[in-house]
Amino acid sequence: MAISRLSFIKFLELALTCICFGIHYISFECGDIHRAILTTGTFFGFIIVMIGLAAGYVLQAPIDIRIDIFFSLIGCTLFVASGAWTIEAYQHSSKGEYRDMQFGKAAMAFINGAVFLVDAILTFSMNGDLPTFENFLTSFNWLS
Repeated sequence: MAISRLSFIKFLELALTCICFGIHYISFECGDIHRAILTTGTFFGFIIVMIGLAAGYVLQAPIDIRIDIFFSLIGCTLFVASGAWTIEAYQHSSKGEYRDMQFGKAAMAFINGAVFLVDAILTFSMNGDLPTFENFLTSFNWLS
């Protein structure tokens, strides 16, 4: 089985998500419960999602393009929000190894958010049979 560009990106997203979760596990502090829920939920939840999507790619099971784009855009949003909230929480803390780990976690979250965005753009652009935006929305019965 040849590895396509999209399957490579999926495995890259999974690897970056595991790295984010590993750093988060080492540097976890429950000072702000809302930030803890967002970052832990994003990192661990997307490990589960990415394992499912990666298994679908390996097994060559058809995954609906809309679902793939949806998870990519939600992943982009959540990882960028987790990174931004982590930086906001630790930008004024004293310098040290703990703060560096938090900033490293935030940087990895930003990188993963960018990879999710690239994945969504590539998935959308590589499938010429996708409907227009209006047809896309009506396929979910939002405008009908």
